[in-house]
Amino acid sequence: MVDSVETTSTGISRRTVTKAMAWAVPAIAVAAPVPAFAASGRGPIITPGAACKAPGNSCNPIRKGYSVPATVSNPTNKDIWITAIVININTSGISFGLNPIPALPWFVPAGGSIDVNFNATSDNSANLDFQLGFSVTWGHASDGSDTEHDPIQVTVTVPATPPDCCK
Repeated sequence: MVDSVETTSTGISRRTVTKAMAWAVPAIAVAAPVPAFAASGRGPIITPGAACKAPGNSCNPIRKGYSVPATVSNPTNKDIWITAIVININTSGISFGLNPIPALPWFVPAGGSIDVNFNATSDNSANLDFQLGFSVTWGHASDGSDTEHDPIQVTVTVPATPPDCCK
């Protein structure tokens, strides 16, 4: 004859712990891709200088437009390439072309920096107060095939009478 004894537990059962662990595993799997993306490193740091004006044709290679000198720094341990720049903010009412100097792509070595110019060219170099913004595409391949990085936004205010770039 077998005696049957009923027991009551006041703690957490093994079944409850097992259920909780089963739900916790997918959360870890969902978070796993984040380190893979983060491993590509932080992007370049772009520090713009004061915008200047290129009046008339006196400032070759900038012709009638505005220039924004900048330093592009690479704080990572991987080489970086700046492969595309688009003017995406322009409150001047003037249509601008883009003439970056040096020509793209820009190579920024790991731990290094380069000095560049974001140049907005036009048939008009009027004295205007406006904002000019550039969307900068970057990656680790010179041909732009590395597309897993968000673009960097660089926005500057051009004063109504900016300094002359040629002086």
